[in-house]
Amino acid sequence: MDNLRDNARIIKATVQGYEARLSTVESHLRYEASKIPNLTHPDTPIGDETQARTVRIHGSLHEVGKVPSDGVNASDLSDQDFKDHYDLALNLGIIDMEAGAQVAGSRFHYWRGAGALLELALVQYAMTRAVSAGFTPHITPDIARSSVVDACGFRPRSNTEEARLHTEMGGDEVIAGGHSSGESSQIYRVTPVAEESRHEEGADPLCLVGTAEIPLVAMKQQQILDKAVLPMSLAGLSHCFRAEAGARGRDTRGIYRLHQFTKVELVILSRPESSDDELARLLDFQTKLYADLGLTFRILQMPTHELGASAYQKFDIEAWMPGRKAWGEISSASNCTDYQSRRLGIRTRLPVSRKGGVGQAPQFVHTLNATAVAVPRLVVAILESFQRPNGHVVVPEVLRPWMMGINVLAPDSMH
Repeated sequence: MDNLRDNARIIKATVQGYEARLSTVESHLRYEASKIPNLTHPDTPIGDETQARTVRIHGSLHEVGKVPSDGVNASDLSDQDFKDHYDLALNLGIIDMEAGAQVAGSRFHYWRGAGALLELALVQYAMTRAVSAGFTPHITPDIARSSVVDACGFRPRSNTEEARLHTEMGGDEVIAGGHSSGESSQIYRVTPVAEESRHEEGADPLCLVGTAEIPLVAMKQQQILDKAVLPMSLAGLSHCFRAEAGARGRDTRGIYRLHQFTKVELVILSRPESSDDELARLLDFQTKLYADLGLTFRILQMPTHELGASAYQKFDIEAWMPGRKAWGEISSASNCTDYQSRRLGIRTRLPVSRKGGVGQAPQFVHTLNATAVAVPRLVVAILESFQRPNGHVVVPEVLRPWMMGINVLAPDSMH
């Protein structure tokens, strides 16, 4: 009997050892697999951002050299050069960057007066259009678990943490600090004050989201969706937080590149065979949204180096910003195929051929995302595009229902 007990203890210890080794190997496998990006669409240009392909240009403001006399009609031009958005905004009194810096640090801001109304108007405009197009509106959490952020294709870890994890997983220590792409993580991590002194092994820390795409996709994690509800079209309003590490120069002037901003994001969960059509649907929605604002913009098919980890195919939309004398990104639309759904366990049951007939089998859905309104970038485009020689700015007609009677932004708009 004693021998049996001894053998049982030995077997138990041996099994526990194998289980620990299995857990380590599985963790290593998941870590290595997480480095693999999505495949790319056959039509995607190969190379860096210089290889982006212009699909089409809407509008002609990029061909206009002086400010229109009425802020809109390019056939009647003044002799005034275009001012940049920050000079216009300061004159109009619609933002306060100094107060933002005092309270929260550089590149935070306050909307003030008509500026606050303009943000709310853009959100209402986007949400109203989205609901009319069949999207279900959501106001999402601004925080997500680190594992969720990671599963959606964003980097929630610093380069130092990546290097440490790489070494722990058996990697070459020489790679430390250079294991990742070299880009700094743009994610903010959130730690409750009461937990700052604790470090729990295997913890899943919270992060501020950089886009509502993350909580919208993740709300369906570990679910098998009825195929009848697909495509599932979601619109999410959230604050977005981005560290914007490494940003320099004129992009940091004014509100062009901020650490916090408001955004309306569109997400579609679709059957795999329908995702190309759904991406076209998102692009069509965006095109009409910005055309009705009266903006001049171009659609670019982005090359391989600009896709990130999750995107199979991606299009950027850039508005002409005459004060900056440059195109500036206001939106993007991406098909992530099953990259996110595979990591989050989002599936549906679809027909498959089997011996003896057709059956049902779980398959990962495809996820797509597109920006409807990223408020600061659109405000930059609006201020610079519809300015008058006197520094006043014409409010696009589609936004006026939410502007409390303000059709033209002026220094005394709210007085």
